[in-house]
Amino acid sequence: MQFYFVILFLHISSALALFMGMAIAWVGMVRLQLADNKIQINEWSKVLSSLKSIFISSGILLLLTGAYMASTKWGWTPWIIVSFLLWLYLVLHSSIVLGKRIRTLREYLDSNSEKSNDELHKYIIKVKLINHLQSELSVGLGTVFIMTVKPELIGSICVVIVAIILGVIPLLSKKKSSESKLNKA
Repeated sequence: MQFYFVILFLHISSALALFMGMAIAWVGMVRLQLADNKIQINEWSKVLSSLKSIFISSGILLLLTGAYMASTKWGWTPWIIVSFLLWLYLVLHSSIVLGKRIRTLREYLDSNSEKSNDELHKYIIKVKLINHLQSELSVGLGTVFIMTVKPELIGSICVVIVAIILGVIPLLSKKKSSESKLNKA
């Protein structure tokens, strides 16, 4: 067996782990919004906090295996460079935006345990975790498309634009629905 195929397996496995983490986060965020009591809200927010290790380990493994394959087999082609930039975006967005919002939510829950469920739900909607995860998922799928099809630079940029648009459209529509939920509550 060639060493390259072991690296390829690890690369694909780390991408799968990253998407499994996103799927668990999605379920956690939906369950957090549907939680009936503070205990459920607290439990689901802990699930979201625990995903950090999955994202970090799969992200690092994805980078290392991808860099190895790029340097030994593919070279630094436009689709690899664009994929790396998208990976960098996902890492920064996950750690800075999404990670910060999850930490903020945990801190809010810990310091406001006496708040009513309605007040906690208002804050959960305000934090907009699921909206940010949706944009990450769109960029992640765009990255998988680029790595599968391997387009030249213009094609890769077009995929990035489509992925961003698909990630932003739901953000805009969810913003209106979240605001209306806040006003009704």
